[in-house]
Formats: sequence, structure tokens, C-alpha cells
Amino acid sequence: MWRWVTRGLVLTFVAALSAPALFAQTFTFTGDVDRPDPAKTQSGIIEVRGWALDPGQISRIELWVDDQFKQNAVMFLPRIDVEQAFPDWPGIHTARPGFITGFHTTDGPHTIEMRIYTQDGQVHFLGRRVINVNNSINQPPFGFVDIPDGNGVYNVSGAFPVNGWAADLDGVQKVEVLMDDGVLQGAVYGDARPDVAATYPDFPAAAFSGWVANVDTTRIENGPHTLTVRVTDRNGVPALIGRRTVQVINNDNFLKPFGFIDEPQRDAVLYGTLCGEGDQGGPIVSPPIRPTAHITPVRGWALDLGTRENTGRVAYAELLVDGVRWLSTNNCGVVEGEFANCYGLPRFDVAKYYPSFPDAPRSGYLFTLDVGALLNLGVRPGNHTLSVRVGDREGTFSEIPNADGIPVFFQCAESTLHFPAQGFIEFPANFDYVGGTVVFRGWALTEGPADVVIGVELFVDGTFVGTAQYGFPRTDVEDQFPFITGSLNSGWMFQMDTRILPNSRHQLTAVAVDNRGTRTIIGSSYFYTENNN
Repeated sequence: MWRWVTRGLVLTFVAALSAPALFAQTFTFTGDVDRPDPAKTQSGIIEVRGWALDPGQISRIELWVDDQFKQNAVMFLPRIDVEQAFPDWPGIHTARPGFITGFHTTDGPHTIEMRIYTQDGQVHFLGRRVINVNNSINQPPFGFVDIPDGNGVYNVSGAFPVNGWAADLDGVQKVEVLMDDGVLQGAVYGDARPDVAATYPDFPAAAFSGWVANVDTTRIENGPHTLTVRVTDRNGVPALIGRRTVQVINNDNFLKPFGFIDEPQRDAVLYGTLCGEGDQGGPIVSPPIRPTAHITPVRGWALDLGTRENTGRVAYAELLVDGVRWLSTNNCGVVEGEFANCYGLPRFDVAKYYPSFPDAPRSGYLFTLDVGALLNLGVRPGNHTLSVRVGDREGTFSEIPNADGIPVFFQCAESTLHFPAQGFIEFPANFDYVGGTVVFRGWALTEGPADVVIGVELFVDGTFVGTAQYGFPRTDVEDQFPFITGSLNSGWMFQMDTRILPNSRHQLTAVAVDNRGTRTIIGSSYFYTENNN
């Protein structure tokens, strides 16, 4: 009995030792280059994409063209197909083995190859192939739909964003969102996409290739629908860049107000002045702002959309400090000739992004926050949160940007505090095509009562080209900054003959100069010149 038990124990022990050796897997480097296809003639921006897995850590992936280093690829992209093909690879669900890059080259045959470097010093050569390039072939637009993603059915309600990027060597004319093959609405094109610029370094316009459309799903029947995005280039050549399945679910419970806080931004320091006036804990008497105190504008926009006509519109907005209501648009009034603590202010930029929302052109709100008055009431200096609670006519409400609000910092300061200028370049917009004599324009202002903009200097490609005329009326800027002195006459213009510039891409930079001599960059914009010199 003893020998049988011992032998059984020994056999069991040996089997336990032998099983891992019999079934152990050895993982070595593997990968593939999916594109470009060497059997197809390439043109325009040539996309190179693939994947790579290594038991160690991959440190970088390089693209080599004709045995010369070209550029680094963007790494760590998801590849669900690779995860499914290698389910037993250690850490496959977090590996993100995909890579992508793109380049432009001359006509004729070219050899491409990817070189994968690991942290242990090894170099793996992947996907070497010869491709033929013919740039006389018009490349159709290309791009991607980021939201909704392609993982299954995407549930939507109310207003939901559809966004991504699109590019074309000849320029993008328009981006359209289609639902069930019918055009639903156009997208706004030209948003910054530094990630796309990193992927296609040979293509400068990729830096501002983003697009977004905010779709009003109440115009669509509840149920499943097919969403596609179509891009058309300046030659009229269209291309579909994405197809998604969405499930529309609309009822009153889903249709809460939504919006954004434009300023202040997260982690901003909000200064208060006249912090020692009044009794600590005593009420601040009307009017709601003190004319000589520093005022922090809290502004943004809010929209609401019900499922029935004439319902669901915004009824009120409230400014919350640490979750406590401080100001409300129910007390909207005029202070020093300007609206204060009101909803319904002009926001034509919001109307551009939400063209199907009837209230979008006047969806702005503005609160006048006197931080010094808050400190007088006993609110401590330091860290606080701001949020805006928006309610609709049906009794539903939500907090913008979310229930956590945005973090800010309250601080008392002297009334002589100096603020840098702020402003914007309106024309040219990023990657506009211009020719002949054009008028660059924008606006600039300073926040401090003792500060005044005295000029706006313009630079093209880093070279000073002149000082703009300043002081043109801008009622739209005054609507956005009603309590900033000089906001009404903050416009600037500069006339320039672009024929002195070569036909290529250029960068315009605007610098505001104030009466203290402080110079502040208020904007930078890329544009292309098209002249028959």
C-alpha cells in the first residue's frame, strides 16, 4: 500500500512537471504590412499600415523608402482582427499592435520597408515590397469616422456628434453625413487634428483635417439606421470614408439639455479685487456687479431638443460654485448698458455646428462673476468648482460640462492686475485658398480696465509685413465680452497683395501690442496662395 501510494504520488508529480513542457508556447516576433498593395498602382498620399507583435517592448517603427529612412510610424493602434488571430498572445487585449503612416513620392517604382526596433536592441525588417507610383491618377479623398466607432451598433438619442477626419491633395470641398443613403446634413471641416498630421507628415493640410457634424436624431424615426460619411474634393470627386450602424432611441428621458462652458477654462486662476469691502458674510447688494471690481465672465452655450414641437427648449441656466447656486438667468438684467446673467445671447458659431437647432443662433449664456464679492461673503481663496445647471421647459435639467464641474482657483489681487491681450484671426481660416489683394481681419482686446490694445502686428512665415488698422466696430465681440472695456471697437483689418508670395502654404501670425508694451500672440492661421504671377 505504501509503495502504491508513493508511486502514485511520484507519477502525479512527474505529470505536473511535464505538462507545461509539453504544451508551452514560444512567442517570437511576428507582423505584417497590409498596405500598400504592390499589385496596385499608387498615387497621391500613400498609406502604409500594418501590425507587429513582439514578446518584448517595441520602441519604434520606421518607414524606409528606397533604403532611405523616411519617417516614424504612429504606433499602438487597436487591431481587433489581430487580437482574434492571436488570442493566446500574452497581453494581446492591451497590446494595440497596429501602426500607420503615409508619404508622398515621385512617379515610378519605389521600394518600401518597415523596420521595427525592440527595447532589447533587435531590428526586424517587415513587408519589403516594390510599388509603382503614378501621380497623374487622381487620388479620391480619404479619411476616417472616429465617432461613432465601428464596434457593433451605436445607440444614439437627441443630438449626437459624428466626427473624424478627411484629406485630399486637391483640397476638401465638403463633408456630408448621410442616413440611409440620403444626405442628412453637412459637416464643419477644418478642425485641428495633430494626430493625423503626425500620421501624414508629407501632407501639411492634414493638421487641420478634422470634421464634425452634430446630428439631430429627432428628425429620424426610432430604430436602426445606416450612417455613412461622404467626402468630395475640389475636383468634384466623391468618396465614402465610413459606414456605421446606429440605433435611434428617442423619448423625453433621453433629451436633456446639453452645452459647454467656453470660459473660464479648466484650472484657470480667477482673480477678485476689492476683496476687503463690506462685512464678512454680509450680502452683496444690487446691482449684481460692482462697477469698479474685476469681473470674470462665465460664458458658454446651451441647447435642448424635445421630441415634440415647441417643447424642450432651455428655460433657465444657473451658475453653481461648489454645487451652490450663485447666479441665475431668471435674474437677467442690464448693468451699465449690457446684459448680465442672461440666456439667449448670439452664438453664430454654435449655429454653424448645430444648423438644425432653431435656438442655436441665440444659445449663449453669460454670467458676471465677482470673485471679490464671493471672498467678501466668506468663500475661501483656493480650489473651487464651477458648473452651469441648465433646465428645460419640461422640467428636466443637466449640469454642464458634467456633475463634477470644472476646477478653478480663486485668488484676491490688486485692482492694478495686468491681463494679456486676447483675440482671433477670422480671415484667413486655416487652409483657405487666397489670391490677389485680400483683407486679413480679426479682433483683439485686453481685459484689464487700465490696459488698451494700441496695435496688431502681422507676420507671414515669421516675417513682419505690417501693422493692421485697429478700432473697427465689432458688436459681436461686444456681445461676447460685454464687461470688457473697448470690446465694441476691437476689430482689426490689414490689406495685403498676396502676389508677392509664392504659390504655396504660408502661416499668418497676429500679435497684439498693449499700452504697457506687452506683446501677445492672439492667433495663427495657415493659408495657400493661388496667383497667376
